[in-house]
Amino acid sequence: MLTTPAQAQDNDGYFWLSRMNQIVVTATRTPVEIENLPLTVSVTTDEQMADEMVTDIKDLVRFEPGVSVQRQPARFGAAFGSTGRAGNDGFNIRGIGGNRVLIQVDGVRVPDGFSFGAQSVGRGDYVDLGLIKSVEILRGPSSALYGSDGLAGAVSFITADPTDFIRNGNSVGGLVRGAYSSADNEFSETAILAARSGDWSGMVAYTRRDYNELDNMGTVGGTGSSRTEPNPQDGRSNAVLGRIVFDPANGHKLRLTAESLDTHLFTDGLVGLSSTVDLLQAVDTGKRRRVGLDWSWEGEGAINFARAAVYWQDAEDRQFTDEDRTPAADRERLNTFENRVYGFSADARSDFVTGPASHRLVFGGDISKTRQRGVRDGVEPPYGEVFPTRAFPTTDFTRAGLFAGDEIAVGPLTLYPAIRFDWYDLSPRDDALLPGFAGKEQDGSRLSPKLGAVLKIDDGVRLFANYATGFKAPEPTQVNQFFENLAYGYTSQPNPDLGPERSESFEGGVRFTGSHVSLDITGFTSRYRDFISQEVVSGSFTPSDPAVYQFINLDHVQVKGAEARLEGRADNGLNGRLSLSYATGDVTRPGGATTPLSSIDPLKLVVGLGYRDPQGRFGGQLIATHSARKELDRATGLCTPECYRPGAFTILDATANARLWDGLTLRVGVFNIFDEKYAWWSDVRGLASTSTVTDAYTQPGRNASASLTYRF
Repeated sequence: MLTTPAQAQDNDGYFWLSRMNQIVVTATRTPVEIENLPLTVSVTTDEQMADEMVTDIKDLVRFEPGVSVQRQPARFGAAFGSTGRAGNDGFNIRGIGGNRVLIQVDGVRVPDGFSFGAQSVGRGDYVDLGLIKSVEILRGPSSALYGSDGLAGAVSFITADPTDFIRNGNSVGGLVRGAYSSADNEFSETAILAARSGDWSGMVAYTRRDYNELDNMGTVGGTGSSRTEPNPQDGRSNAVLGRIVFDPANGHKLRLTAESLDTHLFTDGLVGLSSTVDLLQAVDTGKRRRVGLDWSWEGEGAINFARAAVYWQDAEDRQFTDEDRTPAADRERLNTFENRVYGFSADARSDFVTGPASHRLVFGGDISKTRQRGVRDGVEPPYGEVFPTRAFPTTDFTRAGLFAGDEIAVGPLTLYPAIRFDWYDLSPRDDALLPGFAGKEQDGSRLSPKLGAVLKIDDGVRLFANYATGFKAPEPTQVNQFFENLAYGYTSQPNPDLGPERSESFEGGVRFTGSHVSLDITGFTSRYRDFISQEVVSGSFTPSDPAVYQFINLDHVQVKGAEARLEGRADNGLNGRLSLSYATGDVTRPGGATTPLSSIDPLKLVVGLGYRDPQGRFGGQLIATHSARKELDRATGLCTPECYRPGAFTILDATANARLWDGLTLRVGVFNIFDEKYAWWSDVRGLASTSTVTDAYTQPGRNASASLTYRF
């Protein structure tokens, strides 16, 4: 979590001081200055998101090497293909993504992603950044503190308190913002009102977005599979956050939070029209509701901080597709995926001294129970199948864990040991939509240790190293996924012996922090074991001997790489930054066969030059982003005959901001200034080199954004 003084908005000295002294909680579950962490964490504040014209999570990591978000064009059908249906699919950290990255909002997990047939549910659109105060991205396993899902890293979204919008001495404050982005013709409006009276404060925040399809550099219009222009889309979202805080002077704080997000996206699938398909339209809707109550106390004694929280969250994704066909019968598909969870967490902190060592011990536990279910319904099901049905039985997924971590300082050396014990249980329910199918129960446990170290050479130089482990419990959709079509000779079977995925990571580097220069150089290597994959385990694809699909523990993966970050600040307001990431990885299958891990992004370099007026009245930056071409030998085995690999590219973006008068700020941005045709590897991954529609996967040409914000 980051706390920024109100003066940081208007004074260059406070601004850079707050940037240098960022406080992070995600990495250790205790407040630690970012320069003292034994691993790599990046923090993005709401002001930074506003300055960089960020509208979604793909924009959020635009200038973030080592992290990417897949967003493919909408080229799906009613019953076949799911390309682009997941929207912003989720975060990929150092080559590992999907549900293997922990994503949480105020400590509450964002629902899993899910894919089955033509259904594809992403995770990136469950959060509206208009309601977010800061984002912390932790690279490397996080299971020692957060349990399952922290296999590759963690992304923590943190929402604001009412006092973040109330200036000293005032009882009312807030923010009003209007923004426009030409890349997808998005208009967004945000309004936040906060008030304080005595020990009580409260706030209501609302963001509305209206947008169309994301532009690209495709030039082929019309209908049919050769179309490369984007399919027409019309979307909207409404996000609301309400919070009441009771904060008396005795160290106690009580917060009641309610959050709601609704999304609606209409797609006119012109790319799917043909001589036999007259109409293809889709309506995708999503919702997430959250209510939470948390209490915290800070004081003196053997325990100097304590916190407890209880929460409820319900999320549902619905994907409806209508397809008119001639002469075949028309068909519809309605696929849903729902996650309803309630949970409790508590932790405490104790600061004490033993001999020459000072300790900051944090310990606690959490428990949650998720009911996960989905429906496959529609008109004209595939031959041999009956609607409605499910891809897996309704399942109760319980997670529980106990953890302890310490910050041990002995002279110039600080150690960060942590350990966590986790237990999980999957209990499928008898399901009338799956007659004759008996789901298999599963439970398991896991111990996850971690050890970090920071050696302070002098006031500005630190050496750091970190060892961490992670795991991911099998998902209900993997243990008991079920479908059967004996007419076409295939079926699936549950696997109650499916084990958790595991990871082990080593990271180390050097960090320099000075008044004018900051530098981080990091090297890492990570091993992932027992990756879960769906494979054909028996059968010959005939009605008498159907092929049997099953999720099994299969792959071993190793990833290694390096990252570097440099930031410079001059007294006259000039500033610059440089960041670089490169990684490589391999997948080893049973028998020893090795293939490249294609989900790793190619080398990425970001160079920026900016200026910030010493009084904070105006500023801007010019940022060049270079992405190398994916090496041919690093994509072998993914596509037939080989993969399409976009060429290397360099794009130039510019942003500027000016305080027109007290509280009123204008921000503008121009992106892809030279109108470069380019595509991200994360978006085209799996596309064959023989494809004739590669332009459909390109990013927008030259585009612009603008916003006007008034803080009062």
